[in-house]
Amino acid sequence: MITRRGRPASAAVGLVAIAFVASCSGAGAPGGPASPHTPPQPAPQVQPNPDHVKKLTAVLDNMTKKYAQYAESSPGPQDIVDYNIGDLWKKGIDGTGTTIALVEGWDDPQINDVIKKFDQEYGLPDPEIQTIYPSGNGHLPAQCPPGMVALGSYGSCEAWHSELELDVEAAHLIAPYAKILITATPADSEITDDAASQVAPPEMMQALEYIGKNHLADAISISDGTGESTYSYGKAEITAQDPGLLSAAAAGIPVAEATGDCGVVQNLAVANAQCGNTTQTPDTGAWNDSPWVTAVGGSVPNLDTTGRRLGPDPLWDRGKFSEGAGYSAVYPRPAYQDRVGSLTRSVPDITMDAQSGTSEAAPLFAGVLALAAQLNHGSVGPINKVLYDVVGSRGAAVGIADVVSGNNSVPAGTGSIPGFTAGTGFDVASGWGTIDASRFVPELVTAVRAHNGADSQQREAADALARLQHSIVLTANGGSTYVLAAGFLPRHPVELEIDGNHVATLTANTLGSVSYAVDPALAKLPRGGHTLTLKSMLLTATENFPSG
Repeated sequence: MITRRGRPASAAVGLVAIAFVASCSGAGAPGGPASPHTPPQPAPQVQPNPDHVKKLTAVLDNMTKKYAQYAESSPGPQDIVDYNIGDLWKKGIDGTGTTIALVEGWDDPQINDVIKKFDQEYGLPDPEIQTIYPSGNGHLPAQCPPGMVALGSYGSCEAWHSELELDVEAAHLIAPYAKILITATPADSEITDDAASQVAPPEMMQALEYIGKNHLADAISISDGTGESTYSYGKAEITAQDPGLLSAAAAGIPVAEATGDCGVVQNLAVANAQCGNTTQTPDTGAWNDSPWVTAVGGSVPNLDTTGRRLGPDPLWDRGKFSEGAGYSAVYPRPAYQDRVGSLTRSVPDITMDAQSGTSEAAPLFAGVLALAAQLNHGSVGPINKVLYDVVGSRGAAVGIADVVSGNNSVPAGTGSIPGFTAGTGFDVASGWGTIDASRFVPELVTAVRAHNGADSQQREAADALARLQHSIVLTANGGSTYVLAAGFLPRHPVELEIDGNHVATLTANTLGSVSYAVDPALAKLPRGGHTLTLKSMLLTATENFPSG
């Protein structure tokens, strides 16, 4: 069992915990869109809060004096030292005015007490923590869904307590003055789904839509280890969840997604322990494979017990447990990976401390994105395009810290499946490597502000989402109109409305498609134009058509 701070780590490591940072004042950089070729401008400044600087300077002093005592804590002071977070804190870049939303499978009524104890240990300020329930009926069900109960220590509602605590600690550690928004989204609020959707419920994608639509936060981190091969309906079930990730990206929200903890394979959805039952061939996590997500793999701070750097951070590898890395079998290679990739979408894009699993790495990076949002005076949007096209190749000068050693192969004792090895520069195993936040944050903000034009990734996401929302195919057939549409969650209900009036409840087939014949006479439609709407959990599509 992976341990952290002397107690069991999240038994739900590899579950979905979304640290989501979206601008509460609106998406994108202020001042309107820039030309794609706008000359780089210096990063904006923040006005430091003297009380915050004083508080965090004392925290840094405490961490320095007691570093040997804290050296094994993860998340903990080693992360602050390894990523040079203190340099940002001293400049007032501490998360003030931002919100990190964490999407969880269940809530934890004791979370405030847990974080208060964490803060007392280091002298950190207690964050504002709010919990919301965006799926179902706006609250948790009276009982944990049976499918989640069956997951035991891997993904039951009780197991989510430990996962939630890890997520909050990690994000809060990096951005101590950011608000924490917990969204509790258990499975099966609509129908009883397959095993994969008990671990990574589509309700969590619904949460992304809700937070993005209402501008409740400034960045996202998802910690999910559900492999592409574990979904009952394959590609159709995976891509039907794209609207959640696209909605976040289109709203200007960067999403950090953990790549899993079982090396080059993935935990099976029916497992009840982390990496206790895995795929027998290479696999990658479905959500982190999305091109709209920044996939966060795992590395380890390479510091001695005094905080002195010993060399580049290596990949996280603890035998049975190591970071997920590899190629997607579902998503093609995005254009931003053309210069470095081959075949299909590869993950990760970046790595962070994963000593408590990559479920720690993703919220740590979400905390970094919150710092960037504060400096940018607004969320920085999906970052992959600037990460690959602008920042990554510039290396240490812009805060990219190369990870050059380690691999994510499955060892002989548990199957002996070759994985990927880290090397100099970009590689499949570590992406671009890890970061020196003191340089990375301002350089990222500068790059985002200079590339916020019509070809930005945020604009591309908005266009892709719009295509899904207007993908209904209508065919005239005699006096009727034949409706065909795809992209819905397989076997889930889809409500058909005409001019806002309910007509029928359809069920998407195993390919995520629905069809229906509209007879204007039977539907009592007057002559003229009408609007047909198909509403589902994640996708609402509309199309206009004439009658008579």
